[in-house]
Amino acid sequence: MPENSAAGSPTQPLAVVIIGRNEGQRLRACLQSVQSLRLPENIRHAVTLYVDSNSTDDSLALARSFGAHTIALATGPWTAARGRNTGWRAALDLHPVDWILFLDGDTTLDPDFLSAAFAAAIPDPRLAAVYGLRTESNPRQSIYTQVLALDWLLDPHQHAHFGGDVLIRVAALQATGGYDDSLIAGEDPELSHRMRTLGWRHLQLDQLMTTHDLAIRRFVQYWARLLRSGYAYADVAERFRHTPERFWFGDSRRNLLRGSFWLLSFVAALVAALVYALDHHSARAALAIILWLALFAAVCLRSAWRYRRRSASLVTLFLYGIHSQFQQIPLLLGQLTWFADRLLARRRALIEYK
Repeated sequence: MPENSAAGSPTQPLAVVIIGRNEGQRLRACLQSVQSLRLPENIRHAVTLYVDSNSTDDSLALARSFGAHTIALATGPWTAARGRNTGWRAALDLHPVDWILFLDGDTTLDPDFLSAAFAAAIPDPRLAAVYGLRTESNPRQSIYTQVLALDWLLDPHQHAHFGGDVLIRVAALQATGGYDDSLIAGEDPELSHRMRTLGWRHLQLDQLMTTHDLAIRRFVQYWARLLRSGYAYADVAERFRHTPERFWFGDSRRNLLRGSFWLLSFVAALVAALVYALDHHSARAALAIILWLALFAAVCLRSAWRYRRRSASLVTLFLYGIHSQFQQIPLLLGQLTWFADRLLARRRALIEYK
């Protein structure tokens, strides 16, 4: 049963753990936002730690200039999970903290979020994690960020798991052992689920927590990010495959079906068009492609209508509809990559998109 690690303590110390890899000016903005945070009187900001995953820029020096305690991970794996684990465990070595605020180095913290988070968390000793809403800092920087920014616009309480930006009770981290270092993605939902199985609760507030900078300007970045997500689907789903909840197992299997359908149907349309073209039936060749495109467009429009509350722009919604279907292919390939790695007993390094 979860216990309140801060019981009897009038002032509860907080550590801020930031992880990053070549974030540049995004890290500067993150550190500045931590300096500006506002805390309730019974919370003390004990230390800020920056854990760096082999950056080649001046991230470490920048973090030190803001007074952060820095840790450089000189050898891999440079997973986000390992960075966060290194940070919160080092925080406990430095100070007897009760709370850890985890932030990614490409985010900025809303200064008023923690006041609301602690108001909800302190009275409830079973509450392990509190998190809020995330928005994109510059969604118009590319067509990819314009679309992916809508992924942050979820209704409060829609997701049962937290992401990379979260306030966590140290007792819950200790009870679960923290993040799984071996996961190259999906480490946050995986930990969130393990906490729930031990009886801890999570709370999503209908309040801005962080502003994020995806910095995706090229198709190759967009593709790599989706590949990584697909890899995480398969990895996490397999870990919980034989548990009653089968966490992410349904999501994984749905993607395998949908991704396979779009990939195989497109190949079939191309083959049919090629056969007709070789037989000098150009009209039939064009019709095969047109029919596939019509089906794809119809499903994209249905997705756009489903998510119509996320944007007032019809163009953005249609692009998001395309994304919701097209992403099934790289997600599928990411899952297949994981299956291949398991078959070959191969350990995958980071899948980076920026």
